[in-house]
Amino acid sequence: MTLVVARDLWREYSQGGVAALAGVSVDIAQGEFVALLGRSGSGKSTLLNLLGGLDRPTRGSITVQGRDLATMSARELSLYRRSTVGFIFQSFNLVPTLPAWENVALPLVFQGIPREQRKRAALEMLDRVGLGARGHHRPSQMSGGEQQRVAIARALANRPQLLLCDEPTGNLDSNTSAQIMALIDDAHKAGAALVMVTHDPELARIHASRTIRMADGRIAEPVEVA
Repeated sequence: MTLVVARDLWREYSQGGVAALAGVSVDIAQGEFVALLGRSGSGKSTLLNLLGGLDRPTRGSITVQGRDLATMSARELSLYRRSTVGFIFQSFNLVPTLPAWENVALPLVFQGIPREQRKRAALEMLDRVGLGARGHHRPSQMSGGEQQRVAIARALANRPQLLLCDEPTGNLDSNTSAQIMALIDDAHKAGAALVMVTHDPELARIHASRTIRMADGRIAEPVEVA
């Protein structure tokens, strides 16, 4: 079953007439793991931001579960991000003043879930990523790998149908990267469709079911990954 349908997506910036995306069309199936490969500036992160409703296309359409993101209001996009999408970034994007459990619980705040229920759910999610004993530690008290695991727990807290990962292992050593990818694989096996931006062809080969190569804001010939 198709989850995402993007047709002729353009993202242009008026300054200098730059097109970060130039006519991208792609389908993503429910439960699929897609890797986006390409050099810096190829349009990978721009496409990811459009899929996540963090940015709007200049023209073209992008529908998720039949809803066109390009025509949504700011409020509707916010609801879409809260209910449908989970984000994992290279830079973690944790709130430094909050303990791990409160970072994980943030998506649940916007759903109106009571504090104690949020805390229980967040601690359970942290336990799933191996940080059950670190729930009251702040990001500054954790290693990079631990912070990324907190970010993964936060991304999964609202049980997203679409998980978007932008270089999730880019700041991590090889051993920690393997641990993080194992957690991402688990999220994918639980049923989420997953789109991951990476510069690493080997990472894509091992984990993704399909690789899409991008260059100059366009999709090159898709490459199936065995």
